Amino acid sequence: MSDNSRPNAATTLVLCAAMHGVGGGLGWSLVPPLMPDLAKDLALTHAMGGVIWGAASLGIAVAAPLGGLAVDRLGPRRVAGVAMLVGAIACALRPLAHGANGGVVLAVLMLFFGLHIGFVAPAIPKALATVVPAHKLGRANGIAIASYTLMTALAVATARGIVAPLLGGWRPLMIVASGLMAAVGVLWLLLVKDAPAAKKAPGALAAPQHATFREVLGLGRIPAMRTVAAIHFCLFGGYLALLGLLPRALLDAGLPPTRAALAVAAWLFFAAIANVAGPTLSDRVGRRRPFIIFGAIVAGVSLSLFALAPRTAPLPFLVVAALGGGAFAPLLLTLPSELREIGPSRAGGALGLLMLVGQVGGFLLPTLSGWVLQARGFSAAIFLLAMLHLAIPLFARKLPETGARGRAETPVAPDARNVSEASPTVAELT
Repeated sequence: MSDNSRPNAATTLVLCAAMHGVGGGLGWSLVPPLMPDLAKDLALTHAMGGVIWGAASLGIAVAAPLGGLAVDRLGPRRVAGVAMLVGAIACALRPLAHGANGGVVLAVLMLFFGLHIGFVAPAIPKALATVVPAHKLGRANGIAIASYTLMTALAVATARGIVAPLLGGWRPLMIVASGLMAAVGVLWLLLVKDAPAAKKAPGALAAPQHATFREVLGLGRIPAMRTVAAIHFCLFGGYLALLGLLPRALLDAGLPPTRAALAVAAWLFFAAIANVAGPTLSDRVGRRRPFIIFGAIVAGVSLSLFALAPRTAPLPFLVVAALGGGAFAPLLLTLPSELREIGPSRAGGALGLLMLVGQVGGFLLPTLSGWVLQARGFSAAIFLLAMLHLAIPLFARKLPETGARGRAETPVAPDARNVSEASPTVAELT
């Protein structure tokens, strides 16, 4: 087998970061900073703004299980590449939203945009698990997610005040974003390689075997998988709700537009730092669970204090919350490849189910928090999100330790050895 047929770890990591950054950080995350302009142009209420922002998550939830199965059976290259091009089309159609029904049109287009993410998102951790050594997998997922977080920070800081005015409004900006998405999708199709049959990079977890549809459906019955999904529901749904609320809420509180944008951008910037630092430290220590528990407590307490503090001084609380939640967010995408009951050959299907639950939270929690904001005020909405973060340690107590040291210290149960004769477990591959 020639080396040219093998996937390249550096190229794969760069393009995984680009897919996250341009597709999610730009194509998706342009909406919250532009929400004041959208609200004025389309006469949107707070509640309708929450529906529009959450509609993408609903689309992801619908598509993610099918996306995970497709990634396991067809490989990340084709599935994610084609999906990215479809997402670019959905982004390019957003300028069609006009008039009294513009909010409904935009919500529908965001729903279709979310469908493409449901196919792209499971492909990225799967592609990384194929080429990245197991002891560096947390950091690799952290780098990819940090790209999304940093691009979101850049969008928040510049989209409304700098880029949109230069381009002539929010509609031309959506067209530019769609073009960048299409370019990254083409590069992914040209440069990313699926691992050859029965091959994987030395030390990587995932061998390119295919899960059956029956196996994918059965993953939801695994207790550890349900635990990870519950954590993802609280963390990712809470993140999307907070990202959707902050720009407009801070402006409504009287914060100058520049300060509001910088506050949200700083929150995201420190989250990106934590996205890399937390998993890197977790890889070195060989533990996952302590980072999840401690990070959730830090984020929950900080958001609770933010709910009680004046909205004109949000930065310290947002930064600490970002460090807490950002430190373990990438670990949730690493866990399915490490769980013995799942095995790397079914990681795509597991990630699809994980994202289904997380994106249901991403739809429900922005909608619910938007309603709470409108009915009870900003502090009540933030306190709701704080309680969700503080619920995470209750779930994480039951989570098995999947870090390298934890796997070495935990004996493999007989039923874990026989999960699937056709699918190698993490223990067998390491």
